[in-house]
Amino acid sequence: MTPPATPPGAPDPALADPMLRVVREQHPEVDIVVLPQTRPAPAVPVLDAGRRTTLAADVERALDDLLQRLQHDPHATERDASWHTDEWGLSWYEAVAVVGDLGEGDNVALLRSTGRALLDLGWQARPVPGDRPRLVARRRGGLEAAGAVRPTSVVLTVRTAKVRAAEEVAR
Repeated sequence: MTPPATPPGAPDPALADPMLRVVREQHPEVDIVVLPQTRPAPAVPVLDAGRRTTLAADVERALDDLLQRLQHDPHATERDASWHTDEWGLSWYEAVAVVGDLGEGDNVALLRSTGRALLDLGWQARPVPGDRPRLVARRRGGLEAAGAVRPTSVVLTVRTAKVRAAEEVAR
């Protein structure tokens, strides 16, 4: 016979949860194991205006490096970049490039080339399963990249990890 999971007299952690309490009462023969909670999320860095500008420049440079590796006609590339803020006051910088005017099947070939270019640039890239060709990538420092095909184009996105703006920037 195995010893009880909790010392005698200690409260049963399953009884603290309403759903587990019902399971315990209706099925006393079932062993319920309550695992410890995961660690809290790491603190989000607070950046002043100068560090936010540097972070945005890093994203722009990463996208420039990627587009340069692809050696595609720059006139067929539309770009946009901006800061975004969620409902909790966390923000991230995102730069998007749409490489267009591609022939049939060239979009998937360009996405494959994008994956190879990301790997060559030191990113960890992988395809995303599904019916539409996509890829995602991560790099040290918290940058993330994504690529997706459209009928005659490829959309490339590079973004930062979420940060919090310092008080003087948030006002």
